[in-house]
Amino acid sequence: MGGTTPPSQFYLLEPLNENESSVIETRTKPVIALGRVRIPRYVDRPQIVVGTGGNTYHLNEFNRWAESLDANISRILMQNLSMLVPAEVVEARSSSLARQAKLRVSLTILEFHVDQKGQAGLTAQWFIRRGQDVIQNRQVSYRLPGSTDDYSTIVAALNECLNRMSRDLSASLQQVLQEMRS
Repeated sequence: MGGTTPPSQFYLLEPLNENESSVIETRTKPVIALGRVRIPRYVDRPQIVVGTGGNTYHLNEFNRWAESLDANISRILMQNLSMLVPAEVVEARSSSLARQAKLRVSLTILEFHVDQKGQAGLTAQWFIRRGQDVIQNRQVSYRLPGSTDDYSTIVAALNECLNRMSRDLSASLQQVLQEMRS
């Protein structure tokens, strides 16, 4: 007679709070096209990945992402940037509005997991382009306390890393848009 299997838990990343939206309003918002967010293959799976040390990782079968992680990150990033930047943020690959984009953003996540000490980590690189010209190429890294076994805490810490990156990317986009108006 076997034991019972614990029920699976499913998690989603959440956008920033609505009250953080940009106070700057413009009549006609510039369009920013967000390209496909690339994530490392080691986290491109339903299971939440936790580093266990010495180049080893644990994939928890009972704590999973509720949707593909790249789609979740893309959606949250679009929502956050739409809230923080006075611009219309659209998907580069699926929107006819994307052809009108003044700026294009591509983002590659290089790291997105909690390590063996419970530190949530996000390292990413973004490119902001105007036409064919790269206006900004920046790599950022965030570390926040998380957990090694409390998956609600793990997801919350990773989510906050993503939100911090959203704020920094929005500041860069606002700076570029300001320079374009000058």
